[in-house]
Amino acid sequence: MLNHGILGVVERQVRTWSAGDAGVYAAAAGGYSPAFAIPLLQQGGPQLGLTGADMTQVLHAEQSLWLHGPLPSHGSAVVTKTVTDIYDKGSGALVVSTWESTHASTRSSCFVKGEGGFGCERGETREFTVPGTAPEVGFFQTTGDQALRYRETGDVNPMHHDAEFARRAGFAQPILHGLCTLGITVRGLDFTELHARFTAPVTPGDELRIERWPTGEFRTFANDRQVLLGSVRFSEVDSR
Repeated sequence: MLNHGILGVVERQVRTWSAGDAGVYAAAAGGYSPAFAIPLLQQGGPQLGLTGADMTQVLHAEQSLWLHGPLPSHGSAVVTKTVTDIYDKGSGALVVSTWESTHASTRSSCFVKGEGGFGCERGETREFTVPGTAPEVGFFQTTGDQALRYRETGDVNPMHHDAEFARRAGFAQPILHGLCTLGITVRGLDFTELHARFTAPVTPGDELRIERWPTGEFRTFANDRQVLLGSVRFSEVDSR
């Protein structure tokens, strides 16, 4: 059972990175973007720290990123992680954690199936929409080893490399990291803020259809099923 005592827990660690680390990320996500800051801050994966939870029942639900300035090609930073909220979604619990540093801040929401019904607030739901205009459309063919390549960025969740673990989670085989799909979707973009919701799993080897709008919205499909929806802000003066 999820230990609700993790709420408010604060952890601090030093993260150090090099240009080589950015290269590993770019190779795993099909190209570089400021989204590299997410695995950099959330080293190990967003699911770490969910004490007591059955990890086969944990899914990455949403992800946000705020850049406080250009991310240096190499450096180090103190990263402060805080479990900020645990919401009761009925069928499960939504655990929200933040990672803060001088260079960037991230927020991840993890849904823990079967852990709802404890009587707390449901929390607000971010609305994601896309324009009615035609998007720019691109395609990306993932490979059978895409998840193993993304694992090299530091995400150790066995959902993405352990076949037996994935089967116990209800999947026929290991699934692709949502953050890998996100990185592929926003590769090549230069932005200061990002928000995304993961809506369905991707299997390594799937072809992704990526739709992006000049106003920053995006969504991604695999096998005609929407797997990702979100938006970026291209500059701090952008009113979006």
